[in-house]
Amino acid sequence: MNNRKWMSASLLIGILLAACSNQDGGKEASGDGSSSSGGKKTVTIAVMRSDRFLETAAAQFEALHPDIHMEIKPYMATPESAGNGMVAAISQVDIEKYVQTVTTQVISGKAADLIAMNGLPLNKFVDKKLLANLNERMAQDSAFDKSRYYENILKGSQNGGGLYAMPLSFYIDGMMSGKSSLLKQANITIDDRNWTWDEFRETAKKMRAAVGSDYTAFVNLFPNQLLSEYIEANYPQLVSGGKANFDSELFRGMMRQIKTLYDEGILKAEFSYDYSKTLFSAFGLYNVQNSLTDLLRPDTLFFTKPTVDGKPRGVMFRSTFTLGLNSKSQVQPEAWEFIKFLLSEEMQASPELSGYPIAKAAVESKLQLAKSAIEQGAADTGGLKPDSAAIDRTIEQLRAMLDAAAVNAISDNKVFSIAMTEFESYMSGQKSAEEVSALIQNRVTTYLNE
Repeated sequence: MNNRKWMSASLLIGILLAACSNQDGGKEASGDGSSSSGGKKTVTIAVMRSDRFLETAAAQFEALHPDIHMEIKPYMATPESAGNGMVAAISQVDIEKYVQTVTTQVISGKAADLIAMNGLPLNKFVDKKLLANLNERMAQDSAFDKSRYYENILKGSQNGGGLYAMPLSFYIDGMMSGKSSLLKQANITIDDRNWTWDEFRETAKKMRAAVGSDYTAFVNLFPNQLLSEYIEANYPQLVSGGKANFDSELFRGMMRQIKTLYDEGILKAEFSYDYSKTLFSAFGLYNVQNSLTDLLRPDTLFFTKPTVDGKPRGVMFRSTFTLGLNSKSQVQPEAWEFIKFLLSEEMQASPELSGYPIAKAAVESKLQLAKSAIEQGAADTGGLKPDSAAIDRTIEQLRAMLDAAAVNAISDNKVFSIAMTEFESYMSGQKSAEEVSALIQNRVTTYLNE
């Protein structure tokens, strides 16, 4: 899959939110482990809306644990598809209502035992001690073997040294691809280990001088989207410990870098269907099959995106499904058992789990299946017919990328919204960088203190 445009954080959150259905809509979950019929303990799960993976897991877990009842509480019912398998997208308004509802429930002590954390303000929950530290659960559970999982993903998902949301699956983001022929024509070699956005700008200038000024660095990349990329990559430096740091030279430097890219024509704030005149494309590894075929593409090189300061932070990843454990839950042992079941080889190998499983064995199994599909011509390779040696080299390249994932693209959607709204007045020239950074600082501080 060639991801040809960078999505805003809010749209991405809408795509990634996972859930499970029953008919209780947005009802509050007590999270008190109350007994249901037959004296069973009930574990409640708050989610955005229905997902077959979680429904199947809940049913299978109940069969293995007849003394536990899993109750899934979706905020929204899943709409009927139009007959083509497509389901209506979640709107930004729905996302904001869901975040507000669940946040209120958690703070008031009326939330579910388990909470799907995609799109929720994890930092805020952690600062208010609303979630249990799953590192403690793992350390106390002799049956849990962390080495079976991508420990770099577990480590990258930590917040303040604790793991408060378990990533069940993930994908690689924050990468870009470029045509080797264009780079060769411009006599440019990119070292992406520690390059900056300023170096990226100079690289793009040289390439445009060599291949044509009608080229842009990226197609359909708008200022607000790029700002969200900057914030996401530097979130711990901008928001930490419940305090904001937007009224700083760090953030003002980000704004100035972005404006320069558009003022100099390196990027254009306009929509286009023509991707033939782009120097680079946003790139991600979303699942095993598509990743292998993407990495096999000819005339294509892959890079990590630049950073503000040139300090390497590792490859960025996103969790496609995470679960947090309510610190006030009365059924924490049972809820932990369910999390472990979701991490089992059986559930991690499920084709209904989107992204890359966090269990390494499940990924290896999918790699071999993908290799066989390519060799047998059953996979869409765009007409390519790579031999086994080429596929094996690509698999090693993919393994290295997965092992290099270190930066979790996690942040607060409300903080994004505030920053992007105020940023527009800077891009239009109505306000200075100092004025805008101070406004964002004040609004984010007010929000964090709520």
